Amino acid sequence: MSVKREIKCPHCKKWTLWRGETYDRCLYCNEFLQNDVFIKQLENKLSEEVKEESDIFFVKPTDGKFTAFAKKYLRKFRRAFVFAQAALIAFMAFLLWLIGMLST
Repeated sequence: MSVKREIKCPHCKKWTLWRGETYDRCLYCNEFLQNDVFIKQLENKLSEEVKEESDIFFVKPTDGKFTAFAKKYLRKFRRAFVFAQAALIAFMAFLLWLIGMLST
């Protein structure tokens, strides 16, 4: 449940109702009351969509069933592979540290 209060519109400088949402608009000039926050959220959402669509394993609507299944499987396999690489690097760093400590 949102609390309504009045704030001064940054565009027309009239007092208007505000529920605290980023998409609230002025009652008089119909401009966004928190324009910078709204634009920032919109830019973040668009950049995430572009980042996801530029992925090689992005499932397109034109992909067949087998291709979509393969891309989803390979996306999960890629995550496991990256985790395995990080674990291997940590293990190798531990072994080098251990060898260094034993050699002194």
